[in-house]
Amino acid sequence: MPTIRTFIAVDLPAEVKTQIGQVISPLRPLCRSIRWVRSEGLHLTLKFLGEIEQQQLPEIFTALETALSGRPAFDFQLSGLGGFPNLRRPRVLWIGVPQGHEPLRELAGVVEKALIPCGFAPEKRPFSAHLTIGRIRSPQGIQAVLERLPDIEYDSGPIPAGAVKVMKSLLKPTGAEYSALKVIELKATAREDAGGG
Repeated sequence: MPTIRTFIAVDLPAEVKTQIGQVISPLRPLCRSIRWVRSEGLHLTLKFLGEIEQQQLPEIFTALETALSGRPAFDFQLSGLGGFPNLRRPRVLWIGVPQGHEPLRELAGVVEKALIPCGFAPEKRPFSAHLTIGRIRSPQGIQAVLERLPDIEYDSGPIPAGAVKVMKSLLKPTGAEYSALKVIELKATAREDAGGG
C-alpha cells in the first residue's frame, strides 16, 4: 500500500513567499551546510503526520472539516529571524510570529485534538508558531550566516490565515515539493464580509 508523507499547515500568500525568498537569497551562497526552504514551499506547519496510508485521508479530511467548522479566519505577522534551540548552536533557522501566535496555537490545538481519534498521538512539545526557512546539516561555515541574521529586518505586515491545508510532501533530490490534498476554509470574519470580498 503506497504511503503519503503528510502534514497540516497554514499556507502563505505568493507575494509573502517571494518577499521571504528575497530575504534568504543573499544568505544562500554564504554557507553550503544549510538546506534552505525554497520560497514556494514556505508554510506554517500545524501538525506533521508523517507517512500515512492513502486510505486514511478521507477520515482525516472529515475529522478536520468537523473540528474547523465555524472557526474564524484571522491575521498573523512574520518578523524577526532566529534559530532552534538557539543561535549559538542552531539546528533550524526561522522567522518569528510576533502577532497572531495565540490564534495559530489554538488552531494547532484544534487540529491536534481532532486527529487523536484517527490514531495520531498528540505532540509532546508545546506548539511554537514559527516559519522554518533553513535546516542546518552541519555547523561548518554557518558563522557567516549567523553574523548576518541580526542585521536582517523583515516585517510581513498582516497576513490572512483563511484556510487550513492538508499537504502532501514529495521528497526529491532538489528538495521537498508540496501540494495541497485538501483545503478547509476558515469562516470569514464580519470585517471581511463587509468588504464584499
